[in-house]
Amino acid sequence: MAFTTVSEIDKIYSAQLKNKAEIKHSTAEKRISWLKKLLSSIIAEEKAIEKALYLDFHKSGIETAITEILAVQVELKHIIKNLRGWMKDKSVRRSLMMPNVNAYLHYEPKGNALIITPWNYPFQLPIVHLASCIAAGNTAIVKLSEFSPNTNKLVKNIISNLFSEDHIAVVEGAVEETTHLLDLRFDHIHFTGSPKVGKIVMEAASKNLTDITLELGGKSPAIIDKNVNLKKVVKNLIWAKFVNAGQTCIAPDYILAHRHQKHQIEELFRKELVEAFGNDAFNSPDYARIINEKQFQRLQDNLNDAKNLGAVIISGGNSDSKTNYIEPTVITNVASTNPLMTDEIFGPILPIVYYSQIQEAIDFVNQKEKPLALYVFSKDDNFNKHIIRYTSAGSTCINDAMIQIMHPNLPFSGVNNSGIGQSTGRYGFISFSHERAVANVKITPISSMFWFPYTEKTNKMLQWIRKIV
Repeated sequence: MAFTTVSEIDKIYSAQLKNKAEIKHSTAEKRISWLKKLLSSIIAEEKAIEKALYLDFHKSGIETAITEILAVQVELKHIIKNLRGWMKDKSVRRSLMMPNVNAYLHYEPKGNALIITPWNYPFQLPIVHLASCIAAGNTAIVKLSEFSPNTNKLVKNIISNLFSEDHIAVVEGAVEETTHLLDLRFDHIHFTGSPKVGKIVMEAASKNLTDITLELGGKSPAIIDKNVNLKKVVKNLIWAKFVNAGQTCIAPDYILAHRHQKHQIEELFRKELVEAFGNDAFNSPDYARIINEKQFQRLQDNLNDAKNLGAVIISGGNSDSKTNYIEPTVITNVASTNPLMTDEIFGPILPIVYYSQIQEAIDFVNQKEKPLALYVFSKDDNFNKHIIRYTSAGSTCINDAMIQIMHPNLPFSGVNNSGIGQSTGRYGFISFSHERAVANVKITPISSMFWFPYTEKTNKMLQWIRKIV
């Protein structure tokens, strides 16, 4: 695999610095035309995209169409439809203290951006965030993960055929190349990955006081109430957890179910996993593989350690190191110190933890870092509101899983350890923009009330303002 050299990175970076002023002043029509060309290119390359994802993940064409292509199409069409309105100055309410001030927000590009994307959704994630970046009027260097070479090649070809390198450029590399990029001064960095690497990115950004968006991860729980249609919930969780072989940042990381549900939920998982993937998921055309040997071994080690400490396999547990295959696995009685219960799993292993009272479940969630997503399954609105009130998460979905990221009018974001800042839709446009405050004073300057020298008249004016604010 040929990585982008440091000298090539520097050449691209310098060219984008020279060009960012011109891109900044691009019109809404011009930006929309870029996005439309990108959308058309993606539609034309659908089969190639499916092939690339199969080579990298053994991912089915339908799953690629749902999780990679559809997600990008929805985002691009939403931005194209709304961009003109987003770019317009936005008036804010007048103030009684400043009746003659016309105040508004002006949206301007941040400038030159760096977008660092992970390997788990190697087509969707770079394109979705690049779309926001283009919409906001920035230049961008897109750093792809080195672990998805087939998809990377396709993404790079699509981008290079549509954009000049002084506007949008794709670079490939590993630690050395990423470190070099982080040493450069950008106006905005958008990073998607683990909290561990996110801290490195944040530290690098701090040296130049660069604005950042961090999409990280964490242990996203699914809390199940007693009053649900358990079969429907189990089928829902099987899809959400095992799509892309569990390599999804907002996948349910573990289940919190009531103790009374133990026998039924375990039987349902055994039955519904067979319904989903057949008697042997290895032969299922719908089931993906782990991205590489390193990630496979991490998951296998964690699973073996859990079993050695007394964990019980409810379903699954088989694997094949030659193909990086890990069977969809549901497990319980996992030791609290095992990485399956302390770290984000990011694979097809789903622990179940049982609770007696809802406060137990809430305490269990709150003892960990704030998750990227939290799922609640209940027919009781009060139950749902109680969970939301007494926990914290980047997003919450009630009676479904993972679909919140597809809603065009909701932001995608974490909180603290699971992320900083917001992405997608209008929120993505704003993240790559600076909301510039403008106060346009008509007729008499407001500050004239306080000009030197201070007098009793000044004091009376001050007392009057204190009464009306």
